[in-house]
Amino acid sequence: MPIRREILVVPPDAEATRMDRFLADTLPERSRTAWQRELRQGGILVAKKPARARDLVRVGQEIEVTWLEPESPVPISNAYPDQSLVVYQDDWIVVVNKPRGLVVHPSAGHREDSLVHRLWPLLTTEAADDLRPGVVHRLDRDTTGLLVLARNEIVRRRLSEAIQQRKVYRRYLAVIMGHLAVPIGTIEAPIARHPKHRVKMAVVLGGRPAITHYRTLAQGENHALVQLGLETGRTHQIRVHLASIGHPVVGDIVYGGEPCAGLEGQALHAAALAFMHPITEKALCFMVDLPGDWRVVGKTEGRWQPMASPVFAPTILECPDESTIDFLQRMQWSTEGANLP
Repeated sequence: MPIRREILVVPPDAEATRMDRFLADTLPERSRTAWQRELRQGGILVAKKPARARDLVRVGQEIEVTWLEPESPVPISNAYPDQSLVVYQDDWIVVVNKPRGLVVHPSAGHREDSLVHRLWPLLTTEAADDLRPGVVHRLDRDTTGLLVLARNEIVRRRLSEAIQQRKVYRRYLAVIMGHLAVPIGTIEAPIARHPKHRVKMAVVLGGRPAITHYRTLAQGENHALVQLGLETGRTHQIRVHLASIGHPVVGDIVYGGEPCAGLEGQALHAAALAFMHPITEKALCFMVDLPGDWRVVGKTEGRWQPMASPVFAPTILECPDESTIDFLQRMQWSTEGANLP
């Protein structure tokens, strides 16, 4: 891997900034996390001595920066942009509709194929040292639907900040076991790694705060179709929260959901995504239909009774919408004899 070296001189407006923040601001092609790793490894020197992330820089200070250019996790001759996944792309972002069974980025057990592998030529290689170029939010392997990825590190940071500031609108659809006693509400419960089963998450006292809003759209005899919105983005958040109140997602056997013949994975879909473009500041809204295998989920019930309408309201950006009954009928789920909400 090629080695890069630079000497940075601290300007007056950066006085007393943390070292890791100064590096990320000065060389934004790499993330703050990546610079923290370089600092731990001793690659950043001040007066010939290794610097620490928490050190405060001083005006006029010279900082010697040395790092290895990352290698692509995919041999470039084998990399290919899978345009079938792309919903929208421009010079700054790419929005995709992720299929079931595909992880977002390379990880243990998924070194050969991931969403990042399939989109590599469309993504930045500037911050690829953690094998997550452009990734600002994720979907679980068997959750389908919309994701936005950044095409350079500056855009990635802006999108990450927008998510933290709750300026990215995400709406999910799920089929759950049973009926929610309160059809519209909020689940607020902290989430952390399961104390015994380390591959799972759980509601744990002292975990990270997590907030999920839900709205029942329709009920069958044994299941309900719900729309969900996130205020936070914890790992497995929707699945854990619904399981914690006794209504796991259908097909989510990890968290107690019953399997459904013809459905490989949980009935959870990121159906709507809206945000202000990080460069042009234009309002963007994207919506994708449920995967075809959801039809078998709907047909497990004899009839669906609409409970609320429309499907995606309320929204923070103007997005098209449709009534719940029209949505159910378009999905070929029976509403014969159902009453409008």
